[in-house]
Amino acid sequence: MAKAPNLKLPSLTEMNSIPDLRVILIDDNEIDLLLHEKLIGFQQISRTVISFVNANKALEFLSSNIALPKIPPTVILLDIQMPEMDGFEFLQAFDTYPQKIKSQCHIVMVSSSLDYGDITRTNANPMVVKLLRKPLLLKDLKETVEGIFKDFL
Repeated sequence: MAKAPNLKLPSLTEMNSIPDLRVILIDDNEIDLLLHEKLIGFQQISRTVISFVNANKALEFLSSNIALPKIPPTVILLDIQMPEMDGFEFLQAFDTYPQKIKSQCHIVMVSSSLDYGDITRTNANPMVVKLLRKPLLLKDLKETVEGIFKDFL
């Protein structure tokens, strides 16, 4: 029986070798936003964390990025249950964006209640990299981000 290759994920210090990596947080809960900002800073995942309590504002920000000569690699932590526009409605709107933006954005859905219907819808959406439970755990966030960029480092 062949032995599986030992795949090494990039370490957090290697993560810092993506200097323009940014994290966008979209969550209507300001306490979760603050906790997740602190977690990202503590893990040194990114020096750029942009938070939105409203998914529409995040979409406006992302659409303004089309004018940039190069879209920075972006991890989007997207809450599922929000007023006005929930995470799935955000995904539907984001899917209409130019490939120039979508190709640089890696979406991780987050939720405090892991409803079976939400899990099914999340897993069925090709734009979503993973679903994580809130509040985020250090280990889960680190492994998810390292997994996203393992081929880029």
